Amino acid sequence: MMKNRRLSRSISDASWSEFRRQIEYKLKWIGSKLVLANRFFPSSKMCSNCGILKEDLKLSDRVFECKICGLEIDRDLNASINLRSLAVSSTVIACGEIVRPKVALAT
Repeated sequence: MMKNRRLSRSISDASWSEFRRQIEYKLKWIGSKLVLANRFFPSSKMCSNCGILKEDLKLSDRVFECKICGLEIDRDLNASINLRSLAVSSTVIACGEIVRPKVALAT
């Protein structure tokens, strides 16, 4: 069914939406909250140390190397640290405002 161009999108969307629904249900049941990252959140391209975006990062680059702060880290580990920071920052409130990580562009 996934090879059928007309059906594949509907089938894959349905399964992911059911997965998300189940996760939300179970988290609500235990009193937790699901934090979703925007589809275009640059988790792989952002330095987890200084927050600079590396626009020229290719999918074949498996090590993230920041030219600003010198951080060298596995690309997937860097992305997971950035996603964890996003989740923490979306749940922490400071002086009545939600704290978000600052993102700067590398030149």
